[in-house]
Amino acid sequence: MAFSRWTRARLQIVAVVAAIGTAVGILISWLLSKIIGFPYDFAQFEQGARNGLTVAGTLSALDLFYVQGSRGAWLRRLSFGRAVLLRTCLFTAVIIACFALNRLIFGLLYGFERSRLDYFGVPLFRDTVLAFVIFLMISEFLQMRRVIGGRTLNNLLFGRYHQPVREERVFMLVDIKGSTALAERLGDRQAHAFITSVFFDIDQPIVEHGGEVYNYVGDELIASWPLREGVDNARCLHCVLAIRDNLARRADDYRRTFGSAPEVRVVLHAGPVVAGECGDAKLAIVYLGDTLNTAARIEETAKAMRRDCLISDTLLAQLDLPPSLAAEPLGSIQLRGREQPIILHALHATAMPLEAAAE
Repeated sequence: MAFSRWTRARLQIVAVVAAIGTAVGILISWLLSKIIGFPYDFAQFEQGARNGLTVAGTLSALDLFYVQGSRGAWLRRLSFGRAVLLRTCLFTAVIIACFALNRLIFGLLYGFERSRLDYFGVPLFRDTVLAFVIFLMISEFLQMRRVIGGRTLNNLLFGRYHQPVREERVFMLVDIKGSTALAERLGDRQAHAFITSVFFDIDQPIVEHGGEVYNYVGDELIASWPLREGVDNARCLHCVLAIRDNLARRADDYRRTFGSAPEVRVVLHAGPVVAGECGDAKLAIVYLGDTLNTAARIEETAKAMRRDCLISDTLLAQLDLPPSLAAEPLGSIQLRGREQPIILHALHATAMPLEAAAE
């Protein structure tokens, strides 16, 4: 069975968290045996390992594949307090179920007298609270990884960008069309809710196609890939198709809530940038260079030419177009603030359904 890159990455995280959970479970079972004073043998070792493995593995899989996946979008859309409360209840129920199942397995393997049926009183409460606190720390790390971005967090931890680094990257600018008129019609608060909802629906396809959201600027989102990953199997173009497909599926929901469905304008460009850490109170990785400035100028051109998707010849030359897309050459375009013109292409969807193109 072939898994997507998104699925493989999360399976690797689940495996690492499950391994850590197993080690922690063994350690805790040994410590409890010393504190409470019961003999520590292979049965207790196995029970601790099983508890750590099942709790950590199940909770991390639930968090990554459901809570942070497309099916858990309803939960992530809730207010922070409600989301935390529901996650707490859900995770606690899973922990109790894992402990109860493992206690049953222990009884079947080593006898129910050794499994101590009184476990389902204070000891179960103790173990549940302990397991929840430990996983809460792991969950917060996973949440931080989601907020900052997995690749960005890794780079910060390993100090890749402590000194400025020159690298090649793909940038995608996604602009919500008609946001000014929308704000006049809906008011600032509803317009903000509209933009937030659109970005929410755009983020998941970006993550699933190996990209990371670099920044939100008003009604514009900037995403990025390392050049090799962005052009591999035209991943950045499939991301564009997935974004449009996702917004199309949600169009009726937007019409019911806001009176209109969102339309976006997309610009793609690639080139060298200098990346490095910036800031103190809020540490971030910042990209500087002409590539981002050029992408912004291409976006201005897309607005002026009323084009929904423009791509630079620099990037297109490194990509194999999916069958669902066709490129229309626009020739050399003089961008504002640039001495040299740039060759641009407009991308159009062909007759192939977007769902088929994204597979």
